[in-house]
Amino acid sequence: MIKAENIVNKEFRKSLFGYDREDVDKYLDELIVQLRQMEEERKEMVATIEYLVSEVTDQGVRDARLDRVVGPISPHATVSDEERRRAQELEKSIQ
Repeated sequence: MIKAENIVNKEFRKSLFGYDREDVDKYLDELIVQLRQMEEERKEMVATIEYLVSEVTDQGVRDARLDRVVGPISPHATVSDEERRRAQELEKSIQ
């Protein structure tokens, strides 16, 4: 997965007829801002998921349905739209 820091540290070869350096730098700066926001949102979502899993586990509500939706969570985990939808459905059924 590409991270904002990969873009910050990326260096391109210079070319006589290459792209306008200021345009490329401006675009990369915009990408960096967006990637950093996405990285922070992802961290918050993973922390929320970990908290909710611990709450459900602590309450003894964990069952086979939950095991299918939530597996081990790593710092590199990503949540797909389908997984998010399934988790929301499960949350409604538990309540």
